[in-house]
Amino acid sequence: MDNLNITHAIEDEVLFVDSLRNAKDLPSLRATYNTLVHCRGGRILVEVGGKQQVKVHPGQLLLIPAGKLVDPMLVSTDVEASALLVSDRILKSVLGNQINIWNKAMYMKEIYVIECSNWLTGIQDYTRSVFHKEQTPVLLHEIIVSFLRTLLLMVCEELLGHDDMSLVDDSSTIHDKEIFNQFLQLLSRQEQKRKRVSFYANQLNITPKYLSSVAKKVSGKNPMRWITESTMQDCYSLLTETDMSIKEISNKLGFPNSSFFSQYFREQAKVTPLEYRFDHKRAVR
Repeated sequence: MDNLNITHAIEDEVLFVDSLRNAKDLPSLRATYNTLVHCRGGRILVEVGGKQQVKVHPGQLLLIPAGKLVDPMLVSTDVEASALLVSDRILKSVLGNQINIWNKAMYMKEIYVIECSNWLTGIQDYTRSVFHKEQTPVLLHEIIVSFLRTLLLMVCEELLGHDDMSLVDDSSTIHDKEIFNQFLQLLSRQEQKRKRVSFYANQLNITPKYLSSVAKKVSGKNPMRWITESTMQDCYSLLTETDMSIKEISNKLGFPNSSFFSQYFREQAKVTPLEYRFDHKRAVR
């Protein structure tokens, strides 16, 4: 991360990166921050979640939720882009109940790119003025929280207008969505995610049957599918971002042995862990 010019705000929970010319260094932050990348010039091509290729053109905003593996495949030499990184805690605090919109778009509908309206240019200028002041404002925390709420609500408004967001008839209650959001956050915090649904239900003080009902109603997928997909994100990340052995990865993620891990990975990814690593070897450090 030394090559990126990072400005910290609200301790280490909000970061601003003025230039992504060295975007290859950005994925190491993926586990901790929700990332908003504003592309003003050039081209960016990233692979999200170990499988989906996403193109970002000038005038577009790339949105990546915390925990998603992001592998920059192409960053043009003339790229002009900046990034805002926000921790899960701050995101939830700032958005309140509107976090449901973000979670639905990011995790259920996988909408990672939105078109920028004129409002983003003004916010970009404001961002620079706040983060680059020579003298730290007395009310910096309040200013940044207010700025983040405005920005993120505008993003949510754009997401609500996306065609994919209106395809599902959402009959879940606010309580259902809150339970589901708590499940997602609990899942993202686990180093060893491949656990029984009952483990997560117990942590949330509800029954496994109720958690399954809520997850299915809110997202259309059962909790075990979410657990598997989240586990695979960690598998992809460790295979492409580290030089850990298959046995070391298996132990870290809580699998009983490397053979079981390899079988599990192949069932989900349709290739072996070593084949996946070879295909993505450009990302191994």
